[in-house]
Amino acid sequence: MCNAKRTGGLHRPEPVAVVWDERRRRPSAFIWRGRRYRVARTLELWIVETGWWNDETRVSRSYSRVEAEGRLFDLCYDRLTKTWSLERALN
Repeated sequence: MCNAKRTGGLHRPEPVAVVWDERRRRPSAFIWRGRRYRVARTLELWIVETGWWNDETRVSRSYSRVEAEGRLFDLCYDRLTKTWSLERALN
């Protein structure tokens, strides 16, 4: 599960199921706490790659800041474990 320094929102990342739009290469929806959120737009995409020289400290994650249901969320895909989490609910 993704872990990053947070200033607000969730206290720790929570697992989510993500619907991936292969054509657009972005999340189109996600399910969090039993509720489905449709992604209206993706605001930012970024990647964190570090520690590649050591398997124990290696990090390989893709982040998406999305707007869904009038709120902002940071979704994180851990490329090593192939899992999604909700990193932060911003508002």
